[in-house]
Amino acid sequence: MDKDTIPQTARPRLNLYTKALRRERIFSRLRLGASSADVAREEGLSEQRVRKIVADALKRQEVDDPSDHALLQLLRLEGAQALAAKTIAGGDLTAIAPYLQVLDRLDRYRKTGARKEVYDRAARERLFAKMNRIVAQLEAETRKSVRSAAAGPSPGPDAETRPDSDVSS
Repeated sequence: MDKDTIPQTARPRLNLYTKALRRERIFSRLRLGASSADVAREEGLSEQRVRKIVADALKRQEVDDPSDHALLQLLRLEGAQALAAKTIAGGDLTAIAPYLQVLDRLDRYRKTGARKEVYDRAARERLFAKMNRIVAQLEAETRKSVRSAAAGPSPGPDAETRPDSDVSS
């Protein structure tokens, strides 16, 4: 039998756990800057399959709340703004256009990221009721500790069995 006549065994099917591990390896390599072709070669897959795995994972990913997304973008853009400002201060005038773009985006995300907390009458009443319960509990604990401190120290378990050392002196 030569290698052409030996039947090829099919690759074992992956379970959910091994698929998740493979997906993590793929994303890790992509984050490190590897190309899809490099990742496909390392995983023994086609480049199209790697792209499909990434696309499917991104489709299943939960979309952030728009205000949370805006806050995340604000944090990222503030770093870019600082870098562009530093470059301009260093004398590189070509950084002015990117700096203005960053400022424009910052303005856009600041409008979206602003959260307005709305407390209606029912929410305020629930909050005050909770605060009153906490205060009542703290007052009860304080009264209890004051009473136990006023009662004096409790004798220890060995108080009756110890001989008095004061009497012999």
